[in-house]
Amino acid sequence: MELQVNVRFAALLLPAFLLLWAVYRPCLAVAQPSDSEMSAACPPKGSCGSTCFQGPAGPAGLPGIPGVPGNNGLQGSIGQKGEPGSGLPGPKGDMGDHGQKGEQGEPGVQGLVGQPGKLGPAGPSGEKGEKGGNGQPGDSTYVTPAPPSVVAFSARMNSHFTGNSGDVVVFDNVRTNIGDAYSQQTGVFTCNIAGVYFFSVTIMGRNTSGPRPEARLEMNGQVIFYVLDNHPGYYHQSSNSVVLVMASGDTVRIVNSSSRGTSIHGGPYTYFSGFLNQSMQ
Repeated sequence: MELQVNVRFAALLLPAFLLLWAVYRPCLAVAQPSDSEMSAACPPKGSCGSTCFQGPAGPAGLPGIPGVPGNNGLQGSIGQKGEPGSGLPGPKGDMGDHGQKGEQGEPGVQGLVGQPGKLGPAGPSGEKGEKGGNGQPGDSTYVTPAPPSVVAFSARMNSHFTGNSGDVVVFDNVRTNIGDAYSQQTGVFTCNIAGVYFFSVTIMGRNTSGPRPEARLEMNGQVIFYVLDNHPGYYHQSSNSVVLVMASGDTVRIVNSSSRGTSIHGGPYTYFSGFLNQSMQ
């Protein structure tokens, strides 16, 4: 109920407010005139019932305080490159004064060695010197002939051997005999240079049912080793070897050892060899 009363009251006051605003609006819109102008333009207070006229503009007021400077604007874009100038070059200037002499620099790196120069011409021959006297006679020296440094032999049998116990087996076909220490007539090697010797014997038995090869190597009549084949009916080779220290004059030979006789195949199947390995003179 109270709300309806207030609404009706406001509806009655609104037309009155609008009427007063239309009457007094010209007086409120004019600039601040002087007292005489206000009296002539508008009726006295309380009697302004008609429209007021705007008076002439007053003198300019004092400049106001400068405002705060605004922020810097954005940087503009780069302009286009201008056309090259067409002016002529200026005249050459005068030469300036000479500067002061600089300090001496560090020594440079040593260069490579150059090629040798050409051989110069030969100098003149010197004067001939005096002939020297005869020298003192030297001491006489007797040179002893050196013995041969190589001793070696190798020999085989031309034919088959059949002998009794104690017979010397003679290898009568000599292939090598440096130093002539082996005798193909006796089958005996005689040392002529003291030293270390190597000897080797290879014999082959015949394919018979008879006596088989049995021989021994002797040095100065002493047995050093045996060579034996005890397989009748077949061709068999048997061999043995030894290293001996011999003095000059010592002898080596191959002797038959079988009391029943021995049959040894001849030819290139049976050999007796030896050589000097190191001289001891």
